[in-house]
Amino acid sequence: MSNSILAKLLGIDKGFKLNERKDLEEEGKVYFEVNYTEKVGIPRCPYSCEGCEDRYQAVRNGKGKEKCVRAGEVGTKEVYLLYRPQRYLCKKAKKTYTDGRINQKWKRVTRAEMKKIVEDIGTTSISRVARTHEVSVNTVNDLLDTIEIDVNWSRFEKMKDIKLGMDEHSFRGFKMVTTIVELNTSTPIAILKSDKKEVVKRYLRGIPNEIKGKISEMAIDMRESFKNAIKEELSGVKIVADHFHVIALAQKKLREMARVEEEIANEERVKKIRIPVRLLFLNGDKLVKSKKKMRKLKAILKRYPCLREYYGYLLMLKWMYRAQTRKEGKRRLDILIGKMSASEDLDVQRWVRTYIKWREMILQYFVNRTTTAKVEGHHTRIKLIKRMSFGFKRVERYIKKILLGVMPKEFIRLPDFIGEGAMYCDRNGLAFIT
Repeated sequence: MSNSILAKLLGIDKGFKLNERKDLEEEGKVYFEVNYTEKVGIPRCPYSCEGCEDRYQAVRNGKGKEKCVRAGEVGTKEVYLLYRPQRYLCKKAKKTYTDGRINQKWKRVTRAEMKKIVEDIGTTSISRVARTHEVSVNTVNDLLDTIEIDVNWSRFEKMKDIKLGMDEHSFRGFKMVTTIVELNTSTPIAILKSDKKEVVKRYLRGIPNEIKGKISEMAIDMRESFKNAIKEELSGVKIVADHFHVIALAQKKLREMARVEEEIANEERVKKIRIPVRLLFLNGDKLVKSKKKMRKLKAILKRYPCLREYYGYLLMLKWMYRAQTRKEGKRRLDILIGKMSASEDLDVQRWVRTYIKWREMILQYFVNRTTTAKVEGHHTRIKLIKRMSFGFKRVERYIKKILLGVMPKEFIRLPDFIGEGAMYCDRNGLAFIT
C-alpha cells in the first residue's frame, strides 16, 4: 500500500511520511513511524502578536518527546503511530509551541480517530466506545460535552409549508424530555431538556422569523403546557390534537373502570377474577373473525353495565375518526359529547370536559390528517439507543448522545480540534500554511 493511500486511511496529512516499524510488530497490531517532510506546512503562531496578521514569523525549533497514539484500524489490525511532534518558535513573541496536527495534547488517539469516536457514540454505549478505541470513559464523556448540535434552518428555507410534531419521552424515571420533529421530512430538529412550558416557549422563541411564518400546524398530545406555549409564541399556528393520544385517553379510562369492576367483584370471592382488558381494545375486524372472542366480549359487557358504557364511548370515538370530512367529524364529535354529557357518572362528566376543551384541536385533524406518528417512530429508535447505555445523570449529555444517533450529520458541529486528517483549526485560531 502506498504512503499516500495509507496516510489518507489514517487521516494523516500527505506531507507526513510513514515507515513501518517491523521490530515493534505485535499480534493484531502494526506500528508506523511518522516523519516530517518539507511538504508539511508551518502552523500559524497561536500568539496574537501585533503586526503578525499577514506575516508568519514562526520557525522550527527542535522536536518533542516521542509519542505513541492509536490511529484506528486498517483491515483486521490496529494501527499505532510513533512520532516526535515538531516544535516551533515565534520570533515575534519569543515563545514556543508544539505542532498538534496528528493528535491533540494529552490525547492517546489521533484527531481522525477522535472523529470516529464521535460517530460511534450515537450507535453504541459510551463504555463500549471507550473499550473499542482504547480510551477512558471520561475522555469519551469530555468529547461528548464539547460537541454542539443545532438545527440548520437553511435546510427548510425552500419549503412552503412546515409542520412540526411535539411529544415527550422519559429521560430517567418520571423526568421527561421533549422531542420536536419536522413532519414533512421526518427530520428531528431538537430534544428539549424538559416538558415544561417555559422550556418549550424559549425554544419556539428562538426559531427564525422567516421559518415561523412557514409553520402552519403543530401536532401535539393533549398536554396543556405544549398548547399554551404554542399559543403564546406561535399565535397563527394551528394546533392538532394527535388522534392516537385522544383514543389513548379513552382506553385509559376504560382500563381504570375495568380495575374498579374487578375490585368490586373480588371483594367476597376466594378465586379472583380478572377482566381481559385487551379484548376491549381489539378492532372490529379481528372480533368478527373470532366468534369465541365475540361471545366472550358480549358476556363481559352484559355482566358489567358501567364497563359497557365506557366501551361505547371508545367505539364512538373511533367512529368519529372514520369521518372523511371535517364537517362530518364535527357532527359525530358533537353526538359523542352530547351522549357523554347526559351521563350520570361523575367521571364521565370530567372526561367529557376534556373533549370540549380540546374540541377545535381534535377537529383540526380532519383538515390535513396531521399526526405525531413520525415523532413516535423516532421515539422507538431513541428507546433502542437508550437501552445501549444506562446511568445518565446529566440530561444535556443524554440529549447529545441521542441526537448523534437520530439527527442529520449536517446539524452536528464537531469540536474545533477534530477535522479531516490534519486539517483542523485550533480554538485559538490555528491555521496552516500549505
